[in-house]
Formats: sequence, C-alpha cells, structure tokens
Amino acid sequence: MARKRVGNKRARIIAAAAKLFGDKGYHDTTTAEIAESAGVAAGTIYIYFSSKEELLVAVFEEFLGRHMKQLREAVERETTPRDKLIRLLTHGLELMQNNPDSARIFLSQLRQSTKMITTVSKRSSRAYKDIIEEVLTEGARTGLCRDVNVPAAASMLFGAFQSTVLDWVADECSYTLTDMTGELTEFILYGICRANHEEGGAAQ
Repeated sequence: MARKRVGNKRARIIAAAAKLFGDKGYHDTTTAEIAESAGVAAGTIYIYFSSKEELLVAVFEEFLGRHMKQLREAVERETTPRDKLIRLLTHGLELMQNNPDSARIFLSQLRQSTKMITTVSKRSSRAYKDIIEEVLTEGARTGLCRDVNVPAAASMLFGAFQSTVLDWVADECSYTLTDMTGELTEFILYGICRANHEEGGAAQ
C-alpha cells in the first residue's frame, strides 16, 4: 500500500513513470530510471510504492481518474440519451487515440497484472461503467433502449469498447480510432440482427 505523501515527490514519480512506461514499455523501465527522471533518490520510490506494479496502478488511477471527470462533464452537457451515448463512446475513443502509449500499456497490463485487475478494474473502470449505466437507465426510461439488465448491458458495452481499442492497438494504431465511433454506436443501439427476422426467410 502506498505510504504517506511528502511534498510533490509522489506526483513527480507518477509523472516520470507514466512517460517512461509509454516511451520504453513497463517491463523495460527500471525503478532507478524512474527515480532519476523524477529527480529523487532511487530508494525514494519505495517510500510511496511497495513495488513497480503498485506504481503502475497509481499511474493509471491518476490518468483514468482525471479523464473520467472530463467524460462525465461531457456526457452531462448532452440533452438526450442518444447524444449522451454517442458522446460517451466518442470521448472514450478520443481519450485512447490521444494517449496511444497509455492505451497500449493499460490493455496489455490489465490482462497480465493481478493488481491491475483487482484495483484499476474495480475503481477506474467501475467509474466508466457507472456512467454507462446511468446513460442506459435514462435510455430505457425514455424508450431509446429496451428493458435490459443494465449492469450486464453496461459490461457488454464496456467490453465492446475495450475490444475496439485493443484491435486498434494490435494494428499498431494505424488508423483513426474515432472513425469507429459510428459503427460502435450503431452496434450498441441496434445490434446486428433485424427484429422479427426468421432465419432462412423474410422479416415477418
């Protein structure tokens, strides 16, 4: 567990780690390099963080926490559930597109680090799902969405978002991620199957 903060050293360590993890990768970055970049003694990192993995968690809690506030404010400025859903997806994709190194590290480490799964997923990712659930609940109330299990639907939407970003990262971020907003929105709103369609026949 992170220990007591002293001055702004903790913030400098997190900022230095975020840059180095993005430039060199998490596994190729040493705590000594982070300490040098932050302008602190090598052992100072362990005053605040018990391990490099805990520092990684702090980097993403800082990153996602800051952007979740911006996301909520952006969504709340929209007036209809449909526009809120589009803003939710657009802002999320823009966040990843504007921070490809963070997206790459986050997606890879989220699948490899137990601490990332138990801490970041339950805190920062939970904050994103809370916003999704609020939008879906309003959508169901106004008739935009059908009556669904909102937490389950939010998890599915979040999974679709993560997979979209993961494919982009796997393709070396070679295309504009926000171009996927329309397709992702259509999929979320309408799915891929026609209502009342019988296999092998025309719609009834």
